[in-house]
Amino acid sequence: MPESETERLDYYPSGWSEEIHDEYYVEWIYDDDQTILVRLDGTMGDGDYTVTPITGVNMDGEEFVTKPISGLSRTEAFDVAATLIYAINGVTGRLNGEDEFTGDTSNKS
Repeated sequence: MPESETERLDYYPSGWSEEIHDEYYVEWIYDDDQTILVRLDGTMGDGDYTVTPITGVNMDGEEFVTKPISGLSRTEAFDVAATLIYAINGVTGRLNGEDEFTGDTSNKS
C-alpha cells in the first residue's frame, strides 16, 4: 500500500493515487477509473471540512456526487475519507472479481 503524504492518513490502497492540491484540499483517485474519487475539502475554514465521494461523471461531464459530509473537523474528515476510500476500493475489487475481495463466493460447495 502506498504511504500517504498527508499527516492524518498513513496509507491508502494500491490502485489509488493521492493528489494533494494544498494542505486543505486533497483527492484520492481510483487509478482504473479516474472519475471515481474521494475529495477532502477544508477550504471553508477550521471545523468546516467536507468529504465528498464521487462515483463517476454523467454525459454532460458533471461529477456524480453522492451525499457530501460537511461540518467535520480536520481529524474527522480524514477518518471519513479513509473509510470511503477503503469501502469504494472493496466494492470495486469485488465487482472486478479480485480474489482478495471474493473469498466468500469462490469456495461454494
